[in-house]
Amino acid sequence: MFFFLKNVQFIKTTIAIMKLLECIIRAVINFFAYLILSLIAIYCLIFIANFFAGQTYTLTHGEYFLVWIVMAVFIRQVSGDISVLFFKKSEKE
Repeated sequence: MFFFLKNVQFIKTTIAIMKLLECIIRAVINFFAYLILSLIAIYCLIFIANFFAGQTYTLTHGEYFLVWIVMAVFIRQVSGDISVLFFKKSEKE
């Protein structure tokens, strides 16, 4: 009987670890997806501004970094969870 209870506890622990790893993987996917999308958005905005205004816009590395992070946060707020594209929805227990 004790072996059975110990085995059940091991299975519950394993399931909890798997759920934690899935959450971490989702967070990493979202993090990099937002950074990539924000980078694309920044370069598109600068290209459009250069094309229509006919002037050269330059940003320092620090300005790019700040705009990149703020754009990633903005895209996160607008779009929601991107990782659902890569994972099937799990049923709630």
